[in-house]
Amino acid sequence: MMSQMNVRMNEKLRIEGNLALEEVGWSPSQATRALWGFAARNRRNPNKLREMQRFLEGASELEGERPQPSEAVLRGPQIIREFREKYGLPDSDPNDAPSYEELREEALYERYRERDLL
Repeated sequence: MMSQMNVRMNEKLRIEGNLALEEVGWSPSQATRALWGFAARNRRNPNKLREMQRFLEGASELEGERPQPSEAVLRGPQIIREFREKYGLPDSDPNDAPSYEELREEALYERYRERDLL
């Protein structure tokens, strides 16, 4: 048995949301079914549902609720540069950063070492 839902929302939010969903190959109906499926699967886990709720409510940029970054976040790159200069450290190159796979492998090795498996 199928049923239909009608939802009221800001027109700009609807348009922007539909465009974003389209980019990842989802229809509004598919996104709604996924959300309801998540809720149904986690109905006995209210903490998981609250976590999702906080995440979704915090992401309502199109409705004018965009959180403002703190001063430290805005000054972050400058703080890092000052620290490196103070201690004579070279500038870091983002291209020198290890890949996700390298970090994952190192984490696994660390776990093995902690358990004396290596």
